[in-house]
Amino acid sequence: MTLGEAFARSSRKFPDKIACMDDEGKITYSKMNRRVNQWADALQRLRVGKRAHVATLSNNCIPLMEVFLGNLKRGAVTVPLDSRGTLNDICFEAESTDCETLVFHRDFLGHADEIANRLPKIKTFVCMGGEPPGYALSYEDLLERASVEEKQWGLVEEDEAFLMFTGGTTGKPKGAILTHKGLLWNIICVTSENQSPTPEDKIYYPMQMYHTAAMSRFLAYMYAGGTFIGAKRFDPDTYLDAVEKEKITFITGNPTIYRMLLEANKKRPRDTSSMRRWLCTQGFLHQDLKKEVEAYLWPNGELYGSYALTEASPAVTVLKPWDEPREWGSVGRPYMCTEVRIVDEQDRDLPVGQEGEIVVRGPTVFKGYYKNPDETKKVLRGGWLHTGDVGKYDDLGYLYMVDRIKDMIKSGGINVYSREIEEVLSYHPDIEEGVVIGVTDEKWGESIRAIVKPREKSGLTEKAVIQHCREHLASHKKPTSVVFVDELPKGTFGGKVLKRILREKYGKQ
Repeated sequence: MTLGEAFARSSRKFPDKIACMDDEGKITYSKMNRRVNQWADALQRLRVGKRAHVATLSNNCIPLMEVFLGNLKRGAVTVPLDSRGTLNDICFEAESTDCETLVFHRDFLGHADEIANRLPKIKTFVCMGGEPPGYALSYEDLLERASVEEKQWGLVEEDEAFLMFTGGTTGKPKGAILTHKGLLWNIICVTSENQSPTPEDKIYYPMQMYHTAAMSRFLAYMYAGGTFIGAKRFDPDTYLDAVEKEKITFITGNPTIYRMLLEANKKRPRDTSSMRRWLCTQGFLHQDLKKEVEAYLWPNGELYGSYALTEASPAVTVLKPWDEPREWGSVGRPYMCTEVRIVDEQDRDLPVGQEGEIVVRGPTVFKGYYKNPDETKKVLRGGWLHTGDVGKYDDLGYLYMVDRIKDMIKSGGINVYSREIEEVLSYHPDIEEGVVIGVTDEKWGESIRAIVKPREKSGLTEKAVIQHCREHLASHKKPTSVVFVDELPKGTFGGKVLKRILREKYGKQ
């Protein structure tokens, strides 16, 4: 089976069920499948063949979802461009992946104009969501002239499906090649072990689908026959209103998103009793925040945790509500199709409790980085995906993600993990967000600096931050300096803090 065939199967099983919703409307599985077939046929008429790279530039909307699925049926490789990125970022992504077709929403007309001037390799432009400019074709006109027939396109599971960009937290984003097989195995693992999605599930996704987590969750819902709701932007009040109105059953988010939703719901409570499962990823969830979410946000919801990365399509581990790891903060056990080891610098296995690099093997692992054989060989050496993350196991087989290798600070010859300090910062009542970086130090090699966004009108001081860390950490782990900022620089791929920018600005004494 391929991803396009999986969606066609769902349309036969649930023809009159709502497949997708956006800010403007909703669509059933049968109607959406007809439009998806029309887009696949339109691609053939445009001579966009199998393995051709088709870039998309749009926030979440039903036409974008149709394009994703039509590309999957036709065998074209979708390259979702970063709709929250700068024009330079977007042009880099399209150019570095050799895209010759761009499908864009009219909301991004200004960017499309610039791309048309800058990137002569892109020969075909298709405009969704309104009247196209002179150089572009109309998406709706193309569909109107195309066939709704369910064709056999001769694809196999090993065919390439998406080129998804990594976060670029340490440099330029890289295009990770994901296959039908890898994404299907991810779906099978998630639907089996998370007990979701089911045909009865509804999800309202807070992130845009240029991000692997959002894209893969969308495909899982289309595979299972659930309802996927995507919005152009995340707004806590709008989100909570939708939960109440549409009876949303599942949410994926990070601690920042849950804190925003919690504060909004305290100000104006909604009926959120429909929420059955909430998944927390991309950050440390403090136990106090968990208790508040359970009490005031999702009273009937069960918490799941995970460890995921783009190169693994993306899910690696899952922590289930009934799991009982040795310590708080575990990301669970590997999914049923995935092997995870902890290794040293020579790729030798390390014993339980010892920290080393997390390496992953299984059918979800990506094919490689597009036109980057050196980095591909490095990250896939020995047949294992080298994640660049530090982790450890407990004696019950639960994994803990400790830190990024590149975020590790070496002070006085001792490895200090920034994530541990950041967890302590997260439960200071006057700190909204805090991260740490290493600062060059003649005596110690590196000293520890906290970069903190304080809560409004808190009057937080450097002394108070250091004292808080002293009370909860070994002496050599506490920051020696604190910088207060109004905002932390973040990437658009899941909102990760861009430490490379902080190091450039604050990484010297």
